[in-house]
Amino acid sequence: MLLLKIAVALLLFNSAQADVVKPALVEVSIFADKTIEVQIDLSIEAAMSGIGTQYKKTTDAPNAAEYDELRALKPDILGQRFKAFEADFLSSFRLNINSKPQRLSLKSVKIDIVGYKKRPRKTLLTYVAQLKYWPKTLAWQYGKIYGDSAFRWQVVKKDEYNWSAWRWLRDGASSGLIHINYPEPIPITQRILQFITIGFSHVIPLGWDHILFIIGMALSRVLWHRLLLLTAAFTVAHTLTLGLAMLGVVEIPPQIVEPLIAFSIAYVAIENLLSKQSIKRKSIIVFLFGLVHGLGFATMLKQFEMRADTFLTTLISFNIGVELAQIVIVLGVVSILLLLKYFNLNPQKIATIPISILIGGLGIWWGVERIII
Repeated sequence: MLLLKIAVALLLFNSAQADVVKPALVEVSIFADKTIEVQIDLSIEAAMSGIGTQYKKTTDAPNAAEYDELRALKPDILGQRFKAFEADFLSSFRLNINSKPQRLSLKSVKIDIVGYKKRPRKTLLTYVAQLKYWPKTLAWQYGKIYGDSAFRWQVVKKDEYNWSAWRWLRDGASSGLIHINYPEPIPITQRILQFITIGFSHVIPLGWDHILFIIGMALSRVLWHRLLLLTAAFTVAHTLTLGLAMLGVVEIPPQIVEPLIAFSIAYVAIENLLSKQSIKRKSIIVFLFGLVHGLGFATMLKQFEMRADTFLTTLISFNIGVELAQIVIVLGVVSILLLLKYFNLNPQKIATIPISILIGGLGIWWGVERIII
């Protein structure tokens, strides 16, 4: 008889056990494509039965029986019941972006198995919204009926932890206005145009070293298609070392690179004064000097953000800009030489020799100066 009384007492005690009402955990993620994702980790049964954290245990609430009924349902059936309730739940909280309320749509509902009934079951709701403009401020407020919640936010960036600290919001309090001090991601097309422009301007008008090197190369007494070969060899070379230097594979101090660039300018110009010029030798020399110039480009380009997912795009775009600038210089020099020929003037005496002497002298002067300094 005693054992029977104990068994009945234990049964009554277990039936009176109640789930603790836990606060919802709310996470807001901002993606580069201006998508907002809101994940709410909660007890969906407590929400549907109107039981908030103002009750320590579900049995303290007047709707405890409704909670128990929902808690016993299988995930798919509970999910179907939630569909009828979802509009009311959605209207109970608010997410403001740039001071404007957002219309959220339900992306997914993940409900755990029934499991051990004396423990709150976890449900994960995911809502999304597509923004027109990059968010500068946000504010979150959970329904007061559900009581306390914990809130945090992040701007999603690959391989970076950007979560803010958790905020404890009591009794449906608002998070207040949160300023998102994070730059808007640059669209791929804008990034391409940006670095094409940077590459072009790094040569014209900023890169006098590069300009003089290309002018000296363009003054070579070679046919136009061979001149294109020289330009291509130079481009391939500086692209190669630029990429390797940006990846950290090649590291050469500027104290070595800068004098070499200056002396390469002098060499290309002085070679124009020789009576016999070998296109094979010139291509090899131009390629080798192109490797050096690529290291010079890397010193400048390292000032910009080069993430793994934008590295190739940035590198190619920059080199397209450089190549366009080189083509402009080559076309300019060739046009002047052809114009001199058109007026029956000697391009060699009037342009190639004096300009090559000037460029060669400047290259030597710069090289010595950079070694001394």
